[in-house]
Amino acid sequence: MQIDSPKIDNILENAAKQNVPAISAAVICKDSDLYKGHFGFKDLENKNPVDDNTLFRIASMTKAITSTCIYQLIDRDILSLDTNLKDFFPEISDKKVIQGFDDNGDVILSDVSNDINIGHLLTHTSGFAYEIWNESIAKLVERGDLQSAFANNDEFLKAPLIFEPGTSWEYGIGIDWLGVLIEKISECSLQEYMHTNIFEPLEMASTSYDLDKSKHSRVAKVYGRNDDEYFEMPFEVPEKSSFYSGGGNLISSIEDYSKFLKIFLNAGQGPDRQIISISSHKSMLKSLNEELVMKQMLSQAPMLSEDVDFFPSSTKSWSPGFMINHEDIDSGRPKNSAGWAGLFNSFFWIDPKNEIAAVILMQMLPFSEGGCLNTLKEFESSIYS
Repeated sequence: MQIDSPKIDNILENAAKQNVPAISAAVICKDSDLYKGHFGFKDLENKNPVDDNTLFRIASMTKAITSTCIYQLIDRDILSLDTNLKDFFPEISDKKVIQGFDDNGDVILSDVSNDINIGHLLTHTSGFAYEIWNESIAKLVERGDLQSAFANNDEFLKAPLIFEPGTSWEYGIGIDWLGVLIEKISECSLQEYMHTNIFEPLEMASTSYDLDKSKHSRVAKVYGRNDDEYFEMPFEVPEKSSFYSGGGNLISSIEDYSKFLKIFLNAGQGPDRQIISISSHKSMLKSLNEELVMKQMLSQAPMLSEDVDFFPSSTKSWSPGFMINHEDIDSGRPKNSAGWAGLFNSFFWIDPKNEIAAVILMQMLPFSEGGCLNTLKEFESSIYS
């Protein structure tokens, strides 16, 4: 596939002047980088430019890496998509479904009939939800009945379900449960497991949860927008995390995440070893249940996220790892591409039809902010036009 690099440069250079402070972007194929570019400033106050060394908070782009770790355990016959979570965490059997609140404000709960399995957790069909996009979970957090998922501990895993497992779709904390499952099986931290089984074999030297203080200056700052003015939104970079989230919190670079995406263009193969099996690779790129379609994500926290509705013209469902679009997208992404995003407006997709992948990293809030979405759309269109 031919890539018009000067055209992409021009579009992203303008975007960095008009839409978003910092951008790193790449387009890759099986064995090489077709495009890579950096634009804008990782620190507006000091005018420090984005470059190869710039690190980004990739937030929920972590989920694809955690999902890949789960498939490594499937390849070792330790798990399957049908394995029930209660086999490892018996307390899951005590989960209830929240039906709402009565006139006195008391929580209305009902019993759960279906078991939660690994397939449900990977595809966001388990019934778990996020406080950012679910009114009932947000209300529990606001009342102090449930710990926030942003509190850097695992107390938020005590959340109730919002529907019977396997009956609907809702973006949620299921992959955080998979993170603690990986730790239980491997008897090490999620960061240690990822380092040994993903980062080291793929030579992803700049990806981690914890970051030595000497490297903090490499991390792009997070900004919000007030009319035409940017303002910094302070987010700490942990030297030592108290909880490793399977659903988020990794720090990475455009180079490293491109290396990760390449395994999905090479049937699960890394530079010198198979990262996941060919069958697992195929499974991760195919929708598990096309009838459980992705829904609009209505924001309960406007500072963190706008309402989210990717590609309204296309129905979408989830594979065990990625959002799958069921139709061709106007901006060029073909039917059955696999992708997702991170809260700070980072996005990626894998295009099996054209055997390419693309990633664009930004550091702005709220998620799905108009300038960031326009930048994504223009980047994508410039690749395919």
